[in-house]
Formats: sequence, structure tokens, C-alpha cells
Amino acid sequence: MTARSRKASLEDIARHAGVGLATVDRVLNERGGVSERTTARVLDSARQLGTNRILPTGKRRQLSIEAVFARTPSSYSERLNQSLQGVTKLVDLPAIIYRTHIDVDQQDRLVAHLESVAESRDGIIVFANDLPVIADALKKLSTKTVIVTISTDIPESGRHCYVGIDNFNAGQSAAKISEAVCRKGGRVLIIEAETDARAQIDRMTGFRQFFADRGITDRMSLFNPPTKTAAALTQILQLLAADDDLRVVYSPTNTEFLEKVIEAGRHEEAIRSVVKIVHDLSPHSIENLRSGLIDMV
Repeated sequence: MTARSRKASLEDIARHAGVGLATVDRVLNERGGVSERTTARVLDSARQLGTNRILPTGKRRQLSIEAVFARTPSSYSERLNQSLQGVTKLVDLPAIIYRTHIDVDQQDRLVAHLESVAESRDGIIVFANDLPVIADALKKLSTKTVIVTISTDIPESGRHCYVGIDNFNAGQSAAKISEAVCRKGGRVLIIEAETDARAQIDRMTGFRQFFADRGITDRMSLFNPPTKTAAALTQILQLLAADDDLRVVYSPTNTEFLEKVIEAGRHEEAIRSVVKIVHDLSPHSIENLRSGLIDMV
């Protein structure tokens, strides 16, 4: 009776290829994170020694992904765009991400672009407002490609995944901190959002509901900034300087105006003397936290 030849174990392949066991595991299970040269060496050793496994080819198909941004004056959207530039290297993903920017008020153009690229992309990342025309378009396209909404969800779009925080709870958390600051007196100045993006609406809804549930809505004051940033900055400085009862400045979104307010804290006591609560943790906001320009994210 002829003895059946023993198939190589992962340890055998690792020794033959001169690599660690973890590297062999990553290559054979296609987990990525291994150079092409090392991958080829591991697969060659596996073929020479023999294995019961079906070996990967060593080549992964390159994904084609579209990232569509509804362009807004938000500094957050710009940082989101920048972060996508290096994400494929970060996760070792063989993909090309095509980034397209369309003004937030050009909804028809955004929809037309989505329709034109859907069948040629493995997936579409969408950063846009939750509007019926956009939701309807995405729902139709969701049968052709993978749809991922990011930062602002579009629940009725048929999207396959939403990547982002729970904005209602984020607003509630900001309200809880604001209420604690003002517990012995004082009010919160809320900078009203400039757009109707769902993320901002949900944050504001959560914030207001927290105060309403406790019967303390009188501790909230709203500031609707004028269109011109310089005029808006002058107004908020005058408002804060004239009213010592304002203890917290809260904004549901990061805009050019908010950035100017935060920066003014370097030399304006009216800004520096109040607690500033914002959203969207990023290297930029971390730097502002460390420098004391903001107090909570």
C-alpha cells in the first residue's frame, strides 16, 4: 500500500519562503498588507511544496470607486476630500477613487453625474444633502452598484451602508455638556446652520430636544449669521461682549464663519471667555483643542 504524500502545512510554507507564519496566513487568506514580491515568494513555495488549498492568483482586481461631493463652504467637506486622497494606501486597497465636486445647489447636475458613472464603478461614495431628488436617484442606482453615504445619511436612498456618527445623539451630547456649564446660570448661543443638510438638522434637533425635555429652552439663544463673514463676526463679537450671561457658543457644523470665530479667540476676550463646543474630530480640531481655541468636540 502506497503512503499518501503529506501536504505542506503553513509552517512548512513559511520556512520554505523565509517569512513568518503570519505573512503566509495573510497571503493565503488574501488579507493584504504584504508586498507583491513577498506574496509571489509565498505562493511559489506553496505550489512547490503542495497544499490542499486553492491558491489565490496573487493579483487583485483594481476597484473603481466614485466619490461625489456636494460642494459646500464647510471646512469639514474639504478635509473629508483630502482624507480620501490617501485612504487606499492606508488600507492597502487596490482601488482608484475618482473625486468629483458639484456645488450643493446643483442637484440636477449631481444626479446626472451619478447616473453617468454608476455602471462603470464598483461603488459610489456620496456626501450630499438628504433631498428627495437625490434619494430617488440613488435608489434607482443601488441595483447597479454599491452606494455608501458618508457623514450625512440619506436613509430613503436604498444605500447599502452609511458611514458616520449618529448626529442626533451627537447633538444631545453637546447639549448635555452645555447644560452642565450653565447649570448655575447662563445661556448657550447657538450658531444656526447655513444649510439644510440632514447631519446639521439632526444635531440641532437633538440639541434642542435635550433642553426642551428639561424645560429650559429659555437658556438657548440663536444667532443667525449674515451672509458676509466679516459682518457676521462683528455682530457675534458685539453680542458676546454685551451679554455676560452667554457662557457657551455651540455650532452644529463647521463653516468658514465658525473658523473665523474660533481664530478670533486668539485675540478677542469676548470669544476666549466662553466655552466653545463644535463637532467633527479631525487633526485640525485636535490642534484647536490643544491650543485652547475650542473646548469640546
